Amino acid sequence: MRVAFPDQMREIDKTIIERGVPSLILMEEAARSVFEEIRRFSMSNAIVLCGGGNNGGDGYTVARLLLCAGIHVEVVQCYVPSTVDCIANATLYGSLGGQTVRIEEKLDVKEVLSKADIVIDAVFGTGFHGELESEVTEIFDFVNRLDVIRLAVDIPSGVSGFDGSTSKSCFRAHKTVTFGLAKTGHFLYPGREFCGDVVVGSVGFPKSVMNSLADSEVIDDEMVSKLIPERVLNSYKGTFGSVLVVGGSGIYTGAPYLSALGAFRSGCGMVYSYTPQGSATVIRNNLPEAIAYESRKDFLIPGDIEVLSKIMERIDSVVIGPGAGREEESIEFVLKLLKSFPGKNFVVDADGLYALSKDLSVLARSERIIITPHIGEFSRMNEGKTDLKSFVQFCVSNSTTAILKGASSVLCDAKGKITINTTGNSGLAKAGSGDLLSGTIAGFASQTGELTRSAILAMYFMGRAAELSVVSEPCNSASKIAEFYTLVFEELKQT
Repeated sequence: MRVAFPDQMREIDKTIIERGVPSLILMEEAARSVFEEIRRFSMSNAIVLCGGGNNGGDGYTVARLLLCAGIHVEVVQCYVPSTVDCIANATLYGSLGGQTVRIEEKLDVKEVLSKADIVIDAVFGTGFHGELESEVTEIFDFVNRLDVIRLAVDIPSGVSGFDGSTSKSCFRAHKTVTFGLAKTGHFLYPGREFCGDVVVGSVGFPKSVMNSLADSEVIDDEMVSKLIPERVLNSYKGTFGSVLVVGGSGIYTGAPYLSALGAFRSGCGMVYSYTPQGSATVIRNNLPEAIAYESRKDFLIPGDIEVLSKIMERIDSVVIGPGAGREEESIEFVLKLLKSFPGKNFVVDADGLYALSKDLSVLARSERIIITPHIGEFSRMNEGKTDLKSFVQFCVSNSTTAILKGASSVLCDAKGKITINTTGNSGLAKAGSGDLLSGTIAGFASQTGELTRSAILAMYFMGRAAELSVVSEPCNSASKIAEFYTLVFEELKQT
């Protein structure tokens, strides 16, 4: 599903207005899409919280449509109308007998709100940033405690449409109606939990304009079903590629196994591993289909490159880092391995990322590297900055593709295009999930040869498998979640 940053949506609005569509018509169409959603609810008393900008203008228009439909409605004016379109629609609402109470009249406002069946938030739009003022937060806190339907216009006030960051005491919506395209902030935590169900009203925006100005996406079933590699009947193990998992140490013996498991479960034909003895034993005991090579020491060293060079010609994709440890020689090994085989696809995770933080120049030398940091790992690589804007800038400046892992993981390519994954649950908040993800990416890459495509598939698959798992979220684990990849494949056949 195509989504937009707020500034891209403003550019789309501007382009359409410059082509001759009056802004008041756009506002009318936006309000009508909100009105149609409101009518789905059984209610008789609506309250619209209105700001002074164009989001407030949408709110006054919604209030007028409710008034004309015979539904009792009142506006709580949180800010005085200030834009041309907001002033026009506030005036029109008032001219038809619409009732308004100002936020300063606190006792009256709370009395009005207490009688509502539904409260519509049209205070701020997707361009909000900073902190909500105390008078507004007091109203939102009051509304959020009421047993009413809460609906947000465009995005809940207090939530950033860019990155989902939040102010204190945001409006907590059961449903959000947005326009043209959903915004990135609708799908990123913590803002995502304030949006409820997100409905996109078309508002008459031409798709050609939207697609030319916004290219970010949220992964959905339709997208994934088109990306799954074909399973031809006339095939053998070599048809579906090979993965090499490199990692493990004397302490971290299980991580390479989980990566190897992810590679197999995603459809890869052959999986090799190169690890210290402890990890090799775990793989042999739990995944006999894998070919487990042993390194000479309890951790990986630069001399291991010579051994790997003898098998690398059989390999399509490499996972490097899970459980590798942070010995100086292991760091040197990781960097040397990435430089030695520029023609291979590499998925770098865990301790491989620690090694890369010592020499980020390696990233710009190859288009065949994808890194998969969580917030802590990315902070180390990016001078402590972990916000979405800094993440995009990092990927562009280092000419790399990366996944910033989290409850809503974000994939960014070297051109700054982002793709958001929303599948998953708290069952993934366990050690080993990152290892499973890295192996899943490599497994799909061995079949497709495309890292970005494979990353999209892997994020979706792991998250959806967690949702389909019969194991409760507190009891789940990476190895258990991998068992449910089969259900994801079967589900997507029906798409």
